[in-house]
Amino acid sequence: MKMIIGSARHDENGKYIGGKAGDQAQKRADDYKGECSLQEFYVHKYGWDCAIAKDPMIRLKLAERMRALCNNPNVGYDQGGRAGILKAGIDTKKPTECDCGTGVRQCVKEAAGKDPGAFNTANEKEALEATGLFYFVSYNGQDLPTGTILISKKKGHTAIVVEGTIQSAKEPSVAYFGVYRGKGTSIVSALAAVGEKDTSFAHRKKIAAANGINGYQGTIAQNLKMVQLIKAGKLIKA
Repeated sequence: MKMIIGSARHDENGKYIGGKAGDQAQKRADDYKGECSLQEFYVHKYGWDCAIAKDPMIRLKLAERMRALCNNPNVGYDQGGRAGILKAGIDTKKPTECDCGTGVRQCVKEAAGKDPGAFNTANEKEALEATGLFYFVSYNGQDLPTGTILISKKKGHTAIVVEGTIQSAKEPSVAYFGVYRGKGTSIVSALAAVGEKDTSFAHRKKIAAANGINGYQGTIAQNLKMVQLIKAGKLIKA
């Protein structure tokens, strides 16, 4: 089954600034041609970090809101007017604009009733994490639930999965390590304490990737992040 994503992509001239308000390129509902439109899932050149709402119903609402955004001919793309969507809303009857980031931000606002605040794709992950609504994984070819927010690992693009390979509201299968209750700051010791036998660098790198910690090199900051997660019972197994 193919996954479908939705996002604000470019203006009617294939550019990122200077177009007319509204979607000048939209041709039909379930639009694949417009400034804000659907497309088949692809892997961004920088790869994807995936923000998955903890509440399954919020995921479904995120997907519905992004589909509505892509199918509203009054919502177009323009970085210069990107804040328009934040005032007008996704169901606006008057022409307005967004970019990929404000489009996703408005979807979160309307789906979850919580505004993650201003962000761009360089700090989007941190902004969404601060809401407490999401957990994060790196995309490594796995199934993704409908409503997953995709964030390029470097500043670039963001989108929402409107049709995932996990369609229902059921929680996807994600396994977590047990809670580490020690006071130490060593991830090796923490993993061993919860019963993980393989604490090698290679396996820790896989665990880091599963938890959205990219380019794992075993740095103090990276290890402390994993220790924080395992103490909270939120460290995902690889």
